[in-house]
Amino acid sequence: MSERRARSPRWPLSAAVAALVVLATVIAVFSLDSATSPAIGSPPPGSANAPAKAPAPTRASGTNPSGPSPRLDPAPTAVPSRLPAELLDGHGFDDVGVMVVDRARPGVVLAHNAHEQFTSASLVKLLMAFEALAHGEPASDVHTMLATSHDPLAGEYWVRYGGSELVANWAQRLGLQHTTPPERPNMWGDTLTTAADTVAVYDYVLHEAPQRTRDVVLSALRAATPLGHDGFDQYFGIPEAARRQGLSFAVKQGWACCTDDRILHTSGLVGTAGDPDRYLVAVLTRSPLSTGYDTASTNVTAFVGRVLDTAGVDHDRPHPPTTPVRDPDPG
Repeated sequence: MSERRARSPRWPLSAAVAALVVLATVIAVFSLDSATSPAIGSPPPGSANAPAKAPAPTRASGTNPSGPSPRLDPAPTAVPSRLPAELLDGHGFDDVGVMVVDRARPGVVLAHNAHEQFTSASLVKLLMAFEALAHGEPASDVHTMLATSHDPLAGEYWVRYGGSELVANWAQRLGLQHTTPPERPNMWGDTLTTAADTVAVYDYVLHEAPQRTRDVVLSALRAATPLGHDGFDQYFGIPEAARRQGLSFAVKQGWACCTDDRILHTSGLVGTAGDPDRYLVAVLTRSPLSTGYDTASTNVTAFVGRVLDTAGVDHDRPHPPTTPVRDPDPG
């Protein structure tokens, strides 16, 4: 793992925003996504400056002529989905949520605490990207926001497209049962989500997103930079574990400071050069604050390597393009 430059959390909250938060009696545990620039000046709901809502994406209501056909109806899971007990020993986390889907096999391959909520950190940028692209934002800007986990761009989109309402709308549209807006509406990194919902987001990208959204998002995730915009080494977890196994990856990572826990999330698509989108993977973690970022990153990478091995990564077996995602334990 490359050296990680020191991180300097930023707190550009104005007094006006602080007053707005107090007046709104928004109470939250004080936290900040390491990839979060708190959005300043969010227009109040219903104001003349509030952005128009993006057109709702269609789901399973017809085919997308420029992209893959909609997913099939869920099929019974054909493989065990629980993580083996030995995989849960000695990982070093306080909590971990896992979901792995193999598109070559019906059903969820592995799951553990898949519906437990975690601070999303920069994973919420995927929803911001959907909204920004729906409104015609430049593909290059959205690419930069995702590939480098660019905070200022994310903050701009958060303000421009409704903040907390953006999360609520996309959660409803995509059926994300446990993804909720932050209690403090200017702190976008405090959005809550789960491993299961994160996998559902990737499933949407692959199967039902508009062609432009799919192309821009996948291109950015495949081009994730070794260092994030804030200097943090974002090749922990899936990128490093996949590289060690000769696998391709497309990722969105998340990390957070200033919370009660050490937050590190790794999520995305894993496969081979000829089959790059076969596995949908989400591993969300909380570690004690006494655990440094280097140690936590090492722990996440080692854990993901074991998860991929346990999932039975198969380099030779092709997958059908519309294999459904099924959660055997919806919560």
